[in-house]
Amino acid sequence: MKKTFKLMAALVMGAGMMFSCQQAEEPTMDKAQEPVVKTRAYGDKTPTVTIYVETNDVNPLNAGDYKLPNGKPYADIVEFFASNIHKRTVNGVVEPTLYLNDKMTNLLENGGAATYVQGLQAKGIKVVLTVLGDWQGIGVANMNDTQTTQFAKILAHAVEKYGLDGIGFDDEYSNYSSSLISGSFGSIITKLRNLMPAGKLITVFQYGNYGSSQINATAGAQIDHAYANFGYNTYIGISGVTKDRFAPLSINLGSIAGNVSYYGDRAYDLAEAGYGSIMHFNLRTRSQADPLPLFKAIADGAWGETNVTCDNGNRSQDWTFVPSGYEITMDEVE
Repeated sequence: MKKTFKLMAALVMGAGMMFSCQQAEEPTMDKAQEPVVKTRAYGDKTPTVTIYVETNDVNPLNAGDYKLPNGKPYADIVEFFASNIHKRTVNGVVEPTLYLNDKMTNLLENGGAATYVQGLQAKGIKVVLTVLGDWQGIGVANMNDTQTTQFAKILAHAVEKYGLDGIGFDDEYSNYSSSLISGSFGSIITKLRNLMPAGKLITVFQYGNYGSSQINATAGAQIDHAYANFGYNTYIGISGVTKDRFAPLSINLGSIAGNVSYYGDRAYDLAEAGYGSIMHFNLRTRSQADPLPLFKAIADGAWGETNVTCDNGNRSQDWTFVPSGYEITMDEVE
């Protein structure tokens, strides 16, 4: 398989040739960082894999149907995409709220978490709720100190209420209607970290207002996984995030472009370079867009696993919708 072949080739080459090959595979790496000897153990599940599922039209349990040869899940983290940042006005003061839309509500409410969250967790997968803007004029980058405290409390409450493994942030579609507030995003991250139990996850999609004026190095150090904005890009734009917590490979499963072997090669490159994550977005059912060939290529490149299997992958959207959705406010938290 790909990894085994490259390892054997490296062993029979002279030291000078091996150095040259590493230069060709990772031209952007600093020479002092280049791995001369490949030390990762066969089957080591690093980097980890995150799969975002568009819950508006796909059953998230499909993400748990893909398994490695040892029986462990292909996905380490599944993100429910997405809940939304809304707001309400109480006595003339704006408060942030967390909104679950008509499709998302019964994945978590009314016993849904027992099926869709715990169903994935039973397979060894961590389940994270993504938080996304929603054209409300409020988002992670323009909350004042009181609002960041309120929003962090709401998110921590949601994690506890639904038995989630953490919160993911994606700063899109906020339609900011007021000036951004320096440090707002980082303040939410830091306060949320302090409110959640140890071991819970915070993830960030590297898009929107993630620069140092929003997330400083102290806040960035609280992030477990940060994901590049689609494609293969080793640039880490969030202060405090180290490469072992970064996914340079970010693939939209709804529109996989090019030969899957390309992604397998990039998975090999990033694993050898010490990056900690791989991200997939927009998992479809197998009948819509079968990801299995891609998953096999990535498993081979990243961990030297020779196969990935799928138990189903075509689970239907089998929950009822709630037209009004569900909104978590400070009234519920306090």
